Amino acid sequence: MNEYAFVADSFSEITSMAWCTGTSVGDVIAGFQPGPDAIAAATLKETWVTADELYDQGETARFVLVGALGDGVVVMAPSNCMSDSTLARLSHAGVCLGVALGDEIPAEVTYLEKGQVVVTFDGIAWQYDATPDVETVERWMATTPGGVEAWRTDYGIAAFRAGETLVGAAFDDQWLAREHTRVRIRD
Repeated sequence: MNEYAFVADSFSEITSMAWCTGTSVGDVIAGFQPGPDAIAAATLKETWVTADELYDQGETARFVLVGALGDGVVVMAPSNCMSDSTLARLSHAGVCLGVALGDEIPAEVTYLEKGQVVVTFDGIAWQYDATPDVETVERWMATTPGGVEAWRTDYGIAAFRAGETLVGAAFDDQWLAREHTRVRIRD
């Protein structure tokens, strides 16, 4: 069983990620409407380094890293949070589990089907921040690996397990170490 020991090392900054079905890497990339010079092969670590270098030069840069995983696509936004409209677009033809990770932001979890939010909640304190309501969020949690208890024990691990189940493949350090498609997002 994957306990995601690599996560603490890999996600040292705010990162938003989404596991999506019903879409392809090409469709996801096209949805961000990048220019031809905005696409490159990169690892997550290289993406962070590039963003930091541009920031040091006085330029802010927002990136997403897009890669196939199992029967779906994983989209990661290092140092940023994906907007609700981005998550809705990613799920327009399937389902999407979006998770925002980081010490400086609420641990937001959003599950969408066909562009519509089914549930959204704070991963740490969903009893106080649940949409549409706590009962619906807990019913949804019960359908994920480990059920509600897994979310109570460690929402991060519960989210990764739910994402892996969604796409039918393990998200691991080998996936993170590989090059995927980095897209610079226009502001």
